[in-house]
Amino acid sequence: MSDLQAIQIAKLEKLREAWLPAVTFLFGEPAEQAEFGGFEINQDIAKPEVVFTSKEQPYHYRLQIPARSFTNDVMLLADVIQEMVRGLYPVGFDTPKSNVLSEGVAVYGAVTAIKQVFGEETLESYLQALEEQAFAYYDAFNYAAIVMTADPQAIKKLRTVQPFLPQLSKADFEQAQVDVERKMKDILLFTFRE
Repeated sequence: MSDLQAIQIAKLEKLREAWLPAVTFLFGEPAEQAEFGGFEINQDIAKPEVVFTSKEQPYHYRLQIPARSFTNDVMLLADVIQEMVRGLYPVGFDTPKSNVLSEGVAVYGAVTAIKQVFGEETLESYLQALEEQAFAYYDAFNYAAIVMTADPQAIKKLRTVQPFLPQLSKADFEQAQVDVERKMKDILLFTFRE
């Protein structure tokens, strides 16, 4: 590992340490089986990737962060927060599919952090870029925001019933007492497609 990568990983670890209380406040504690194994810097990827390496530990993961994320503080914060939120309920070794709600919640976490750190103007620019360049994430964020606005504790409630958001079912909403219309549940539980 180069000196630059060591500095970058230290920065990522500081960000994670600083933001973990806020992430768990909003969305609950990590699922019991979820285990974060550290950061890696990767020159060859355009967006963060979660790496699962073991069938024996299906929810043990490492985060690969693109080197280019370090050229933009807003994107670095967004990348780290989104992956931290996903890390609360990782998809796992054998189940690489996510749903609209879990992806929307990850973006919701990043939007919350961007607004707090960089302000409303930067947030508007981020959301505009997201809408133009990654509409599926923008759309998922909007659905998650509707749920979180109606019930700020909704994700915590759902995760009490099913800690892994990608594995939620319609019945989990009822059991968690999260009131969402049937059509909205269908949308939230669709397999996420970029």
